[in-house]
Amino acid sequence: MTNHETGFAPVNGTELYYERAGSGDAVVLLHTGNGNTTIWDGQFEDLAQDYTVVRYDCRGFGRSGYPDEPYQSADDLAALLDHLGIERAHVIGPSFGGRIAVEFAVLHPARVRSLLLAAPVSREHEWTDEVNTNRMAEEDLIWAGDDDKALDISLGSWVAGPKRTLADMDPTLIARLRITATAGYDRRRRTVAETGNEPDELELVPNAAERLGSLQVPTLVLIGGMDQPDAIEIGERLARDIPGARAEYIDDLGHMITMERPEEFLQKARAFLAEAARAETAR
Repeated sequence: MTNHETGFAPVNGTELYYERAGSGDAVVLLHTGNGNTTIWDGQFEDLAQDYTVVRYDCRGFGRSGYPDEPYQSADDLAALLDHLGIERAHVIGPSFGGRIAVEFAVLHPARVRSLLLAAPVSREHEWTDEVNTNRMAEEDLIWAGDDDKALDISLGSWVAGPKRTLADMDPTLIARLRITATAGYDRRRRTVAETGNEPDELELVPNAAERLGSLQVPTLVLIGGMDQPDAIEIGERLARDIPGARAEYIDDLGHMITMERPEEFLQKARAFLAEAARAETAR
């Protein structure tokens, strides 16, 4: 891997940890809500053979700064790209990262070359009672310090999904996710203890749904057939409402599309990035 750079970028009153490697067109890798930069280990290095690849910890995650004032994740990404001297990028976002990718495209459309959304979620979605009940139970366990039981709920709901159990999943993947998610729980508790603020309560979220029709970038939405019905619905809505977007279903994968079969995801990502570049050249 060439030109591997790590650092902390001063961004909107905080610092974001980032890594950049490779050369060529820029590709930004956003992480999931239970992850950080490490979810891209292996894929980051692979893509850096042909692209300038950036991965970073969002505010409140990993090694980046605590949220202590109102902020917008999409604006943080724009400021990070400014710091790195990157004008435009292909943006890849799974789950929580997909939400940020869409918001970034809505607020900073000139900076997006394409969107690859893998099982994206949305703050504007009205979640089903089952998802809300699981989330509240997980929250209670997090603040009680019972991370193992909290993770059983979270991973059972979002990694295995409604059609599988954790016993059906690759144990190496589950162990990896437990490490990143536990670190996220710890980070969240420290944020509240040190600042008195819940990270989510400080995040300003634009109403992206009303502006999806304005997007004019190649967009691919990957949807896992084993995912939560809520997530499937969100993916289908985005594919329907973003002009020219298309949905691709992977029937035997769940919510963690980028991590369950990373090699397959890489193939799809590379094919889409090449397709988006050809479309841009043809315009």
